[in-house]
Amino acid sequence: MLSVGESVERGLSTTVAERSEKFSKGGLPPYGDEDLSVLYWDARHARSGAAFFDWYLDYSRLRSVFHQEFPAAETQPEILDVGFGTSEIPMRLFSDGWEFVTAVDLSAGSVRLAQQRREQKSLQFLQMDACKLNFPDHCFHAVFDKATFDTLVCSSRPNVSAQAYLSEVFRVLMPGGVFLMVTHSGPAERMPYLLQDPSRGWKVQAARIPKQSSLDGAEAEGETEEGEELQEAAATKSRAP
Repeated sequence: MLSVGESVERGLSTTVAERSEKFSKGGLPPYGDEDLSVLYWDARHARSGAAFFDWYLDYSRLRSVFHQEFPAAETQPEILDVGFGTSEIPMRLFSDGWEFVTAVDLSAGSVRLAQQRREQKSLQFLQMDACKLNFPDHCFHAVFDKATFDTLVCSSRPNVSAQAYLSEVFRVLMPGGVFLMVTHSGPAERMPYLLQDPSRGWKVQAARIPKQSSLDGAEAEGETEEGEELQEAAATKSRAP
């Protein structure tokens, strides 16, 4: 299988090729790069095969948070998981009673894999850009993000990407809806992004969630990338007015 670096050399612009070469020589992976992120994530998901992998924390570590912050499952809320990758969280949410879950990811490979292994046909897995969500206004009671925001602020224009994404999250949330974001950075790094646009009127709460030193088994499986640190994860909840 071609590496990301090899694949982009075929017919792409010089700028893209240069960024790809930087990545192939050991630079920071192009998580949120406008040109390379799709290639990177498709290649990574293809390499990992059919195994589930959750960044930072798996469902068992977050289950109590979901039960505390999401609307009760019996109220049948609409939930959006943005950038699910190879996570099992959408399926586990369904198993816990939240039957109206939609999960989106930029990677077509991620979506295909999820569609192949889902057991619940009512679960929706869609290919979509988090900064250009193809949903009507005010259609979700809760939006969940684990590491997606972190990848966007790794782009060449972090604030532009971050604000485009947050504007979309705000747009699709129902009044009073909850945006639950799990990030590797603390409030000092994330609050400026969340509170930059006062028109959103979000009420933001943050909490730290201790991580296991092995990144929940990822390090042993060779899934960590150079430059990724093992630290606490922070859960940030933003409620729409």
